[in-house]
Amino acid sequence: MDATITINELFSFVIYLLGIGLLFYLIMLIRNINGVVVKARRIIDVHEKDIDAALKEVPDIVSNTGDILENVNHITNDTRELVEKTSPDITDIIGNVNSISKKTDSIGDRILESIELITESVFDAAYAIEDNIRSISDYAYLVLEVIDVIKNTLKRK
Repeated sequence: MDATITINELFSFVIYLLGIGLLFYLIMLIRNINGVVVKARRIIDVHEKDIDAALKEVPDIVSNTGDILENVNHITNDTRELVEKTSPDITDIIGNVNSISKKTDSIGDRILESIELITESVFDAAYAIEDNIRSISDYAYLVLEVIDVIKNTLKRK
């Protein structure tokens, strides 16, 4: 049995085989897609009420989103205006606080100097009083000795 196959027939045969393979692949693909569609349909059937409720709320959500954006823009504009109005006042307040801090530091230094001066004066006064008390006690001792000498002399006579 001799049969000759031409290149044209061989090429047609290969094309037919590729077509059959592609057809088989398409059938498998359609089968998988059908499975996915069936599962999606089951999920939709189970959650149909929830989906309907969500779809009914979408217009309200969209309108609320618009209102929220409008409020945010309003708040942003108000905040910007407030910052612009208060910026000079805040700068003045900061300057005043700095001035008060410097004056407080100066007053604190003066108070410390005054306390040191008072402390020195009190110590000097205490030392002077101590010296005077010693002097008075010395004078009193001397007076008592003089009186003793006078008594002793008078007793002898």
